[in-house]
Amino acid sequence: MVFFVGPVPENSTLVSLEPEDAAHVSRVLRMQPGQDIMVYDSAENRLSCVLEDVGKGHVTARILTREPAGNEPSVAVTVYAGLSKGDRFEYLIQKCVECGVRHIVPFVSRFCVAVPKAGDYDKKRERFARIALEAAKQSGRSRPPTVGNILTLDAVLQEAAGADLGLFLWEKENQMGLSRRLNAAPGAKTYAIVTGPEGGFAPEEWAGAHEAGLHSVSIGPRILRCETAPVAALCAIMYHTGNFDIGE
Repeated sequence: MVFFVGPVPENSTLVSLEPEDAAHVSRVLRMQPGQDIMVYDSAENRLSCVLEDVGKGHVTARILTREPAGNEPSVAVTVYAGLSKGDRFEYLIQKCVECGVRHIVPFVSRFCVAVPKAGDYDKKRERFARIALEAAKQSGRSRPPTVGNILTLDAVLQEAAGADLGLFLWEKENQMGLSRRLNAAPGAKTYAIVTGPEGGFAPEEWAGAHEAGLHSVSIGPRILRCETAPVAALCAIMYHTGNFDIGE
């Protein structure tokens, strides 16, 4: 079982779980002292621990070994995704976390169907954060990716342009493929993927991305769903940068 905690001093021999995790350990999993757990701290250290004190609202574990986790991607990828309806955005979060995303930012654009009312997104963001956290635990990440606040597309374009390589996925792009664009940016360490909602992007939105300095790319001749396209692009980046390779 994997858990995340904040900073743990080098000389510390004990670690306490967050209250929500402690409740899960004691009430749901019904774990007992003497059982093993794996903990990742905010410095991305892997702490092999054994439960020492299990209470209703607190859990303390003794640290047996501490070592750098070394299982996070060597590149930082942010996915900027147009809000989609139903559980599509939740699927997008889950799969992007499994594939190595660092940060996910939802945005509203012209063809978004799901536009939350003012104040309604806070509850959604809490749910999105829980989905990201559970996906990080399931996939063995050593740091849980974050889910940001809703931005406008204009704000997204300006932010994404700050990455070493900013990619704008557009289904009407017919000159530049993702693979060729990745090959043209050797040494990039930060990537931004901007991907649209169900209705895609309007021509003027593509023009805005071009003006902001993003690179319009195609990811193939087939039209992918809005929840599939960012996962496909993310996987391509991870493969291109050696993060889907187990070595020689």
